[in-house]
Amino acid sequence: MALFGKGNKKNDEGEAPDGWQPDKARTFFEHARATQDTGNYDYAMQLWLRGMAFDGTSVTALEHFTTAALSFTAENPKKGPSKETKQATAAKGNVGKYLDAVLAWALKPADALLAVRAAEAATLAELGEPAYWLGERALRAIANDPKLKKDAPVKLLNAMSSIGAHDLAVRAGEAAIRLDPSDGKLAAEVRNLSAQATMSSGGFEERGEGGFRRNVKDADKQALLEAGDAISKTDETKEKLLEVAKADYESRPDDIPATKTLIKRLLERGRPDDERLAYKLAMKAFERHSQFTFRQQAGEIQLRVARRQLVTIRQKAEAGDADAKNKLPKAEAKFRDLEIQEYKARVDAFPTDSGPKYELARRYYEAEDYNLAIPLLQKSQADNKYRARSLSMLGESFGKIGLVDPAIDTLRQALASHTDDRDELGLKLRYALMDALFRKADSESSLEEAQEAERIASGIAMQQFDYADIQQRYTDAKALVTRLKAS
Repeated sequence: MALFGKGNKKNDEGEAPDGWQPDKARTFFEHARATQDTGNYDYAMQLWLRGMAFDGTSVTALEHFTTAALSFTAENPKKGPSKETKQATAAKGNVGKYLDAVLAWALKPADALLAVRAAEAATLAELGEPAYWLGERALRAIANDPKLKKDAPVKLLNAMSSIGAHDLAVRAGEAAIRLDPSDGKLAAEVRNLSAQATMSSGGFEERGEGGFRRNVKDADKQALLEAGDAISKTDETKEKLLEVAKADYESRPDDIPATKTLIKRLLERGRPDDERLAYKLAMKAFERHSQFTFRQQAGEIQLRVARRQLVTIRQKAEAGDADAKNKLPKAEAKFRDLEIQEYKARVDAFPTDSGPKYELARRYYEAEDYNLAIPLLQKSQADNKYRARSLSMLGESFGKIGLVDPAIDTLRQALASHTDDRDELGLKLRYALMDALFRKADSESSLEEAQEAERIASGIAMQQFDYADIQQRYTDAKALVTRLKAS
């Protein structure tokens, strides 16, 4: 068989492994990079998975996806990815099984069994490069699991052998032998594999995206590569990575990956001069390559600096600084306007994406510019990911401009689409519906609406007695019911 397992032969699900659509994948990958830079790791994971469904051969995409998953898990240790992210793996056949396995492993990278399953799934999908990459990580997980049984490394041995990765197969076999030294048949198989690995000079030929890392022999270089992928980096590591990125960029200033890496390393070190240079590089790259991801990154840098300045002013104001108290309202308005301009640009750049529409609508809503928020919320609520929150703000916006009936209908839809009416969003929706019903009952002398408002207020008070002004609102609703009954 071919070393790369990525020929024209169809797999056992009947799909052609070489039938990728890299142009479609590239669109998702570019959006995923930009989203990941904003810290929205769940959505970034979703976009990487969707892109890999169109081109599963990309190890770069797999690496970035894994980093996004690690960051998501670090921020949400007790929370899994969204339903939309899980559904993003729904490709056909072995590719879909591969994406499912990769998602499961990336959320628990220390789990040796999940790592082996991901590597196996990659081989079944005939993805040689990703299989090798996952095989390396599966070996690390195996080495760190003292309770593991022999079956896992044997499965990895078979998976790596099937794509000609004899070097990894030998290492998996050696791990299995350590767990069961009495298995003579396995020991003989590993010896044969070791001979094959020696004859093939230690690994794969130069094929595919990275030539299976071109059998990197420089230990310092490999260590630096691994440090670059780490979430937490020492100051010394940041300096070294930045130095390498600068040299790479200076040797090829028109290269997009080199530019992106330098911007990333500058922002990791994060000095004011670094941020200014990163902004200039991003804008220069946007003008040169017309890739909006660079324009979006420049906007994120602006927001990052402005957000930090706002936090400083707010902290001083909270500490009693009179000058800061005077500056705070203007600083908050300036930052909000900057966010609005940024998200308007994203809406224009990604007209079919609900995310920017929702974020822009939220800024208009917070600025009490409800007439501008409403049309955007009506569009973003079509996306299940934003539906409940969009309907919540949409209903409240209708109420704020005096459209009480549309407000009530919309808030009912929001509660129907939200899975838990007792969480924070559920409380907010119920409170808003209670308020709208009360105002309608008061203005139209409607006993039915007044009684419903009282029931909702009572339910909120029973759940959380100190929520907002619910005690007073319950008293008011009860009084309104009494008055309407008497009239």
